[in-house]
Amino acid sequence: MHDEAPPELSDLLDQIAFFLAQPLDFTSTDPETTETKVRILTAAAFYFNMLSVREFGGRLGAPRDHGLVEQVVAAAFQTFGGVDPHPGPFDKAAMLLRGITQGHPFNDGNKRTGFLVAAYFLELMGYPSPDTLPVDAVVAFCLAVSAGDLRDVEAIAEKLWQFWSGDSEPAP
Repeated sequence: MHDEAPPELSDLLDQIAFFLAQPLDFTSTDPETTETKVRILTAAAFYFNMLSVREFGGRLGAPRDHGLVEQVVAAAFQTFGGVDPHPGPFDKAAMLLRGITQGHPFNDGNKRTGFLVAAYFLELMGYPSPDTLPVDAVVAFCLAVSAGDLRDVEAIAEKLWQFWSGDSEPAP
């Protein structure tokens, strides 16, 4: 444990944006780009998990299953019959958050990691992290997703949109 105060959530999000800035077009949907997006976001999930556990406490160690991390990330980008069931950036961010938070691919820090991966994805899609986030509300939100009390992707996306925009209008 650390004697110093944990970093602010916004500071951690700034570190993440700096660390993983990539020239990849995350709006592209071709198969090669999608595979690269999944690889980048999977690597980001591993990094964010390690970072969040180190900074905020928890059990650091190997994930429960490396393939599960990639599987929950890839689910956000799957299509069916050429149709993307989660076409909007906040829908995909919701899938990332839900997949990691409910799938528990890591030994510890899954809720934090899910939120950070969703935030990083939104940053890559042109939605920078808000200057301030209501930490207690974010924690309650992630706990509700983890517990399965909040499963609907659209509802998760709407809540993310509210955090990012400070608005109650529907997400794009």
